[in-house]
Amino acid sequence: GWHDVVVDSGSGRLVDVHSAADRPPRIEICSASDGTTLHVLHDGATDPRIASVGPPDRIAPELVVLPSRDGVPLQAALFRPEGRGPWPVIVSCYGGPHVQRVADFWDLTMQLRAQYLRSLGFLVLVLDNRGSARRGTEFEGAIHRDMGNVEVRDQEDGVRWLVDRGLADPARVGIYGWSYGGYLSAMCLARAPDTFACACAGAPVSHWDGYDTHYSERYMGSPAENPEGYRVSSVMAHVPSLRGPLLLVHGMLDENVHFRHTARLVNALNRAGKTYEIQLYPDERHLPRNRADRISMEERIRDFFVKSLADEPGTS
Repeated sequence: GWHDVVVDSGSGRLVDVHSAADRPPRIEICSASDGTTLHVLHDGATDPRIASVGPPDRIAPELVVLPSRDGVPLQAALFRPEGRGPWPVIVSCYGGPHVQRVADFWDLTMQLRAQYLRSLGFLVLVLDNRGSARRGTEFEGAIHRDMGNVEVRDQEDGVRWLVDRGLADPARVGIYGWSYGGYLSAMCLARAPDTFACACAGAPVSHWDGYDTHYSERYMGSPAENPEGYRVSSVMAHVPSLRGPLLLVHGMLDENVHFRHTARLVNALNRAGKTYEIQLYPDERHLPRNRADRISMEERIRDFFVKSLADEPGTS
C-alpha cells in the first residue's frame, strides 16, 4: 500500500492517509514516536459512497514492471477489460517531472476515465516513463535538455510489451494526456507514428520556449544556450511525421498552458496540410470545471477513440 504522512513535531502526532489499489483511504491520527493509532478520522472501506463511484465493473488495476529497450525497469498499470485479447489499447500518460502515477494507491484505481474506457472494451495502459518522480535523480533526469524523446521511447516500449504478450492489437493503439501528458500524447503521435494510431492532446505544451521559464529552464536550460534542444523538443518540429487522427482539447482561459500553445500547433498543422479535430472551451482554465463542459469533454474523447480505434473503418 501507500502512506501519505504529515507530522506535527510539536504535538508528537502525525496524520497518516493509507490506501492501496484495492483499498480506499483510511485516515488516522497516530503517535509519532511508535506509530500507535490514536484516532480513526475516516475509513473508506466502510464508506457506502465508494461503491457508487465509477462504472459498476470498476477494478483495481494490475501492477506490472516491464523493461525499456535499454533495460531500465518501468512501472506500469493495466486496466484489462473482460474477455480475451488482443484488445485495442489506449495509453493514459503524463510523463513529466514531479508526478508518479503508478503505485499501489487508491488514486490509481480512481482514474475514472481509464475505468470507463476499460468498460467499453479498451485495455488502458498507464506507464511512468523516465522523467517521472520518485525513482531517483538518474531516472527523473533522463529528460534533461531533451524533453519529448526518452518519454516517447518508454511509452512505445510499454505498448510493445503488451503486443508481445498478445494483449494489444498493434494496429489499434491510441494515447491521451493533459498538460505535460497532452504534450507527450502529441509527441508520441508525431515521433512514433508506427506505434500510435491516434492521440488526444489536452492543453498541450507545443514549444518549451513559450512555457514558464522557471519550469522550462530548470530542465532544458535557456533557449539561447540550448537552441537545438528546444527545437527538437517542440511538437511543431515533428508535425511533418504526424499521420494519425489528432484531437486537441483546450480551455481558452488556461492560466498554466496558455491557449497560444494550441494556436501555434494549429498553425503548424495547417501549414503542413495536416487534418485534426479540436474541442475548445472559451470559459475554462487549465482543467474544465463546469459540469456541462466536463461531460462534453468526456463524451468527445470517448467518441474520438471509439471512432479512431474501430475494428473496421466506419464502424464503432
